[in-house]
Amino acid sequence: MKIKQYIPLLAAGLLLFASCNDSFLERTPKDRQSDASFWKDGNDAQSYVNGIYLYLVQPENHTIMTDCYTDNAVPVHVGAEQGALSAGTSTSSNPHFLQLWNDAYQGIRRCLVYKEKITDVQMNDKDKAQLTAEVQFLEAFFYSTLLKYMGGVPVLDHPLALNETMPARKTAEETYDYIVGLLDKAAPNLPMKRAVVDHGKPSAGACYALKARVAFYAHKYDVAEEAAAKVMASKQFKLYDNYGDLFQPVAETCDEILFDREYIENPKNSKEGSKIGLFFAPIMMGGWEALSPTQDMVDAYPCTDGKSIKESPLYNPAKPFENRDPRLAFSILWKGAQIAGKAYDIKQLGDGSHTRTGYCMRKYMNPENDGINNYDWTNFIYIRYAEVLLTFAEARNERLGAPDQQVYDAVNEVRQRPSVNLPALPAGLNKDQMRTAIRLERRLELAFEGIHLFDTRSYKTTEKEVTKPVMGVDDSGKPFQVEVRKFNPSRDYLWAIPLKEIDLAKGVLKQNPNWD
Repeated sequence: MKIKQYIPLLAAGLLLFASCNDSFLERTPKDRQSDASFWKDGNDAQSYVNGIYLYLVQPENHTIMTDCYTDNAVPVHVGAEQGALSAGTSTSSNPHFLQLWNDAYQGIRRCLVYKEKITDVQMNDKDKAQLTAEVQFLEAFFYSTLLKYMGGVPVLDHPLALNETMPARKTAEETYDYIVGLLDKAAPNLPMKRAVVDHGKPSAGACYALKARVAFYAHKYDVAEEAAAKVMASKQFKLYDNYGDLFQPVAETCDEILFDREYIENPKNSKEGSKIGLFFAPIMMGGWEALSPTQDMVDAYPCTDGKSIKESPLYNPAKPFENRDPRLAFSILWKGAQIAGKAYDIKQLGDGSHTRTGYCMRKYMNPENDGINNYDWTNFIYIRYAEVLLTFAEARNERLGAPDQQVYDAVNEVRQRPSVNLPALPAGLNKDQMRTAIRLERRLELAFEGIHLFDTRSYKTTEKEVTKPVMGVDDSGKPFQVEVRKFNPSRDYLWAIPLKEIDLAKGVLKQNPNWD
């Protein structure tokens, strides 16, 4: 990849990206400094590192929207890039591939510049070690993003100069090893959990949680279990009581969040705030309503007795949303559901701008931003404790011959969050039954958080789940078929390396199988 030789300074105008309260990202020097005068002390180094967070994977297009490439949802705007990805008709020139690649490698480049410059910076050794660990985590996060989307990628050992081409790709295993190596180096020099004033910065807990995630997707279940267990054993993280409020500003510093993307209150631009509301809020709130949950997703939520809608005596087809897992109402809007003092309606179903299925995403929608007259200020959660618990449970279940009490306890802790309060899983499940239960729990608990696509890729079930007919309900409540999607199993378990990068590399970068 040919990238510009950036000046290693992100000054005040680029460093305003921060959380609603007194976030570490708000406490940056407001004066511009030249490269010659920069890198003199710890404040300079911290200011530079704060700018790296701007390149974390986009919450909108490249995280939440990925549920549209699964059985959870479909995109509303079928003529856009996400429409082609969902339908299985995308090509390697799809802009989403290049956007993801560029964001990650711009972040990686800044991590490498930091490594070159930090040696000569005058600052306390302990503070320097901690700041370096912060950068190591961020570099690992960037590579983990590329790995889960595209497989093995080039691992850089220096910032590329102008016109310098990207080196050859590493294998997925080599990329995984590099990520884990960074996290293992970072964790000992970070606190297990950050103080509220530094919320949003990586911690040792975040290192272990990210390691658990990448190991889980690599099917290294012993590594995933051990890393998740370290987070659990620390006793410094816990589930937030109210599942719905977890995705609102009120919970932004809670103990469930291990790593998030932070914004400031009353943001003025996309560096200060997100476009989550603009993308996904219903039209009646001023959003684009860009994601339509499927009927399959709605039907997956059990009744309050823990049984599926096919098995539970509590399920009433005439009143299908009564007596259901509370996470359904916290995550999805249906006809008549209330938000921001308004009832959601589906009279313009399928017109190209409104829902295609009769449903809309509710999770992360902030009623205080009704009208979407502003960028959103709710922080976006990349890693949280519920995922750690479920990763521990699934990894341990895969490793054992049959689930033990530790597996049950981890899953039931998620199910019995006070605002969810489902019954415990039934005793006596065998390994396969527990696997099915955990996979469903992950699907429901982590819906619209950019997790489910990569879960199904890991399970190699994406083809089966995506090619089911997509169903919805019309304004009268009658079910109808929305579409049938394609999935090429010899190609679509990985995204393409961007065509532009393949061309620039002049044969050095090899494309993923069966992409044009």
